[in-house]
Amino acid sequence: MTELAPAPDRLAEPPAPRRGGAAWPAGLLVGAGVGVALTWLLARVIWLPAYFGVFFFLVAGMLVGAASFRIARSERPITTGRVISGVAVIALASTAASLIWEYRYRAATIGAPPKFGDARADALQRRRPVSDVESAATAAFRTFLREQYAPGGVIGYVKWAAHDGEVRLTLPDGFSDQTVLGQRRWAWVLRTVACCALFAAGLWYQLEALRSAQPTCNVLRPGEEAEDA
Repeated sequence: MTELAPAPDRLAEPPAPRRGGAAWPAGLLVGAGVGVALTWLLARVIWLPAYFGVFFFLVAGMLVGAASFRIARSERPITTGRVISGVAVIALASTAASLIWEYRYRAATIGAPPKFGDARADALQRRRPVSDVESAATAAFRTFLREQYAPGGVIGYVKWAAHDGEVRLTLPDGFSDQTVLGQRRWAWVLRTVACCALFAAGLWYQLEALRSAQPTCNVLRPGEEAEDA
């Protein structure tokens, strides 16, 4: 009588993605917090010549993704859709924060040297604080945005940078000077979109491994053989 061979063991099914855990939302919250903090610096380096500052958004995305990964890894595997949604949430929140920081930085430095040199010389002659010139320029810039690009503030700054990016400000003492953004109009719009995309790419590079149930490794363990492609 012929004996039947035992049936081969079934391949172990990968564990189902978890739902309802707190690690993933906590990871997103930490990532958003780190992203907002980093964009304070990014809003300054973005003005480097030849758009070199755009590269740092990719690096920042990887740093933020690493922080989120360490918090959320206990909840793996996470579905691809949830990872993509998380990347989008952090990237958009960080981009919005970067625009706020950018507006505040540009408003605070709109009258920085060498702008309004005559106004500074006049302030020194009258023995007035030179810092009053920068404060007056900041106030004039905010008034300009509020009057010409309502409602002003961050929204007005975005409208102005995308539409014109050029302004002549007049101080209460009558001194005026011209300011032109180094990145403006379509260049500013494309730069902002590129920053968001690079930030999201850095996040995805760090977080996509959460889709796997087991940690991934590109180093051979002792005794393992390399597979030929």
